[in-house]
Amino acid sequence: MRFVLATGNAHKLTEFRRILAPHEVLPMPAWVTLPPEGADSFAENARGKALALAQALRERGEGEGLWCLGDDSGLQVEALEWAPGVTSARYAGVDGPGADAANVTRLLRELVGCAGPLARRARFVCTVCAISPDLAEHAVTGHWWGAIAEAPRGAGGFGYDPHFRDAATGMTGAELPLAQKNELSHRGKAMRALIARLKDGA
Repeated sequence: MRFVLATGNAHKLTEFRRILAPHEVLPMPAWVTLPPEGADSFAENARGKALALAQALRERGEGEGLWCLGDDSGLQVEALEWAPGVTSARYAGVDGPGADAANVTRLLRELVGCAGPLARRARFVCTVCAISPDLAEHAVTGHWWGAIAEAPRGAGGFGYDPHFRDAATGMTGAELPLAQKNELSHRGKAMRALIARLKDGA
C-alpha cells in the first residue's frame, strides 16, 4: 500500500515509515496547507489533516492510488482530568525549541500535591485517519498506558517520553529500544490496527 502523510515533521515521517514498513509512506508535497490543530478531539484533528491533504491532491490530479494519512496524538493524565490531551504539544503555550521542556515543567507542576495510587496514571493516545483516493474514511485509535515518572530517565525519545513510564516494562519511553517502543506505543498500535482494517476492506 502507498500512503502520503499529512505532516511537515520529518521525525514523524521517519517514525511512520518504520512502523508501516514494508508499505510506502511518501512525504506531503510542500504546496499543501494543513488546517491548525484546533479541534476538541484527536479524531477531529486527524481527520482534518487527512481530508485537507486528500482534497489538495485530488484537485491537482495527484492522488491516484494513494491513501492520505492524518494523525493526532497526545498525553492524558488521570489526576489532571485527562489533560493535557489535544493541547499536549502546546501545553505551556511555548513554541519552538523550548516547547518540550516547558510542557514537561508545567505537567510536573500540575501534579504537585496529587496523592493516591493513581495520581500519576497516564496514557498516550493516537488517532489515525486514512482517506482513500475516492475519499472513503477509516479511523482508529491506539492507547499506551503507563504513569508519569518523578524524574526523567533515558536518552531516547522526545517530548514527554523521558517522563512516561510504560505500565508493562517499567521503562520510560526514552529508555525503551526503538523496536520495542514501536510495539508498545500508541502510534504503533493505531497504525497496525489501521492496516488490519484496510486489508479486511472494512
